[in-house]
Amino acid sequence: MSKFKVSFTLDESDANYFRALYRKARRGAKDLDADIIIRDARGIVKQVRSAKKTPSFVIDAIEVLTDLVDLIQDEEYAAPKRVRDEVLAGLAYFSNPDDLIPDHIPGLGFLDDAIMVKFIEDEFKHELWGYRKFRKMRDSIEQRPWAEPGSQRLMQRLEADRKRVRGQIDAREAKDSVQRKSGSHLGW
Repeated sequence: MSKFKVSFTLDESDANYFRALYRKARRGAKDLDADIIIRDARGIVKQVRSAKKTPSFVIDAIEVLTDLVDLIQDEEYAAPKRVRDEVLAGLAYFSNPDDLIPDHIPGLGFLDDAIMVKFIEDEFKHELWGYRKFRKMRDSIEQRPWAEPGSQRLMQRLEADRKRVRGQIDAREAKDSVQRKSGSHLGW
């Protein structure tokens, strides 16, 4: 099977269109139940995975939604309330049935969703980085929860890892903020 690369550039009006959709979804998120937002985000992932002839780049893009939902539901990661609220607001777009391209169109129906995921991924890039790092550290820890001392050490280790990752996320966000103010970061 041969591969080829397709790339396209969103001009400013295209990017503004998606920004407006994103802002509208974030504003509308306060009227939606968190469980509905999570259900709808997981639903779009399931729909994309099960659709026939879905391009792999769409499947790859949409997997970010799984990480974002897991990030806000992972009790051990314990994302701050501010982060959970912001991620939920970002995911609210996927509770909107009014897509630019209807999802049932083979091969292209999820393209607008994949583009929106890329916007959201950029918005939460540091949090996603931190969550993935925390998850990897947690998964590599030898766990013996059946032994009380092991369970306590695990909790202490996870707490220390969580604090360290949170500090790294804060540092990355602060660096980005400085770059944006200096004009060396384009952002969206």
